[in-house]
Amino acid sequence: MEIRDYEYILIPNILEKYKCSMSGECCQSKWRIDIDEQSYLETKKNLEKQKEDIDTYMGKHESGAYVSKFANGYCKLITEDKKCRVHQEFGWECLSDTCKIYPRNLKLTSRGMEIGMGFSCRSSAKLLLSKEKFYIKKIKKEDYFFMKPRSVSFIIPENNLKTEISSRYYELEQMAIDILNLDENLYVKLQYLEKLISELYGANIEEYDFKESVEKFKEFIPSVPNNENLEDEIVRIILEKQKRSKAVGIYYINLLRLIGLNRNLEMDKKILASDSFTLTKSELDELKKVWKEDYNTILQNYFLCLTFNKEMYYNPEYFMMKATMLTIFLKFRIMLNTKYLGRELTEAELIYTIKSHDEDLAHDGEFFSEFYKAKCDEKVNISELTKTLLTLIA
Repeated sequence: MEIRDYEYILIPNILEKYKCSMSGECCQSKWRIDIDEQSYLETKKNLEKQKEDIDTYMGKHESGAYVSKFANGYCKLITEDKKCRVHQEFGWECLSDTCKIYPRNLKLTSRGMEIGMGFSCRSSAKLLLSKEKFYIKKIKKEDYFFMKPRSVSFIIPENNLKTEISSRYYELEQMAIDILNLDENLYVKLQYLEKLISELYGANIEEYDFKESVEKFKEFIPSVPNNENLEDEIVRIILEKQKRSKAVGIYYINLLRLIGLNRNLEMDKKILASDSFTLTKSELDELKKVWKEDYNTILQNYFLCLTFNKEMYYNPEYFMMKATMLTIFLKFRIMLNTKYLGRELTEAELIYTIKSHDEDLAHDGEFFSEFYKAKCDEKVNISELTKTLLTLIA
């Protein structure tokens, strides 16, 4: 959708302070950097003026163009001092929408331009360490600068049928934020939120009282965590991910092998030589012992930011499953790295762990949609699967 006029920027307070560190790391990403048609043509014109061929720097695919990369993963349009040549020589108007807004996620809504964020960037990942209480900040657009893209996706809840959950999306989003902001155990809050989202599908949406649902949290009696088969579900997810990204799957598999070493040459040789790997309940219990309760703030901030990114608008059940998978795997990765190093992570290592996790998992939206579809086709109860995965946070 072309960007129409809007009055306000809405952004989570913990993300407002984002500032690019100009490290150039995003120009060395693992994923394909897509280029919109207008940016492609503008860059082509500017390169031709300098007697250069755009095919040296960009390739074409069925739906547009993408940046070509050097063997080290860097975009071929980055300079030796890790500055963007397009931005530097041709101006920011020539940049593709992907490069203009990264790591932000933009949605134009009836409230204004809403700015969420991804965390495959160290500067944004660091913001998840914030101890501030999460809330949505409303700012006059003149008071907040960001590189505006040519177009943006949009959601208008008011345009939906009043019987659809999406018609009251803003209230649903605020309910989730209010529940997660309660001064209570994170696992219990997420368990309660999962329960409410499951119940929404059978509720009268026009009469549903979202504020009352928050108030009723104090009456909620959480179930005892049933983590039976949790380790099996984690292994299944790793193996499914490996089918799409061998490197990501092998990363988790190798870490699980390394932390399982016995410091015995004969026994460890067998572990490292084997193509298989395991994750037992006792191994998972041992991993949990390295977890710092202070890190729950990171998980909560992460889940809240995922909520604000608007995926719950389209399918709340799918969102709850995906956000739970991403959150538990962030915890899993922090625990694995801590166990491997045999000590507490430094702040820099913690930020790198968040960045790497988001880069490897959150950017692959197709993985989650295909995983969800496969589970639905297998008649798996998505709510029960989500509740099982949530027990890693308990």
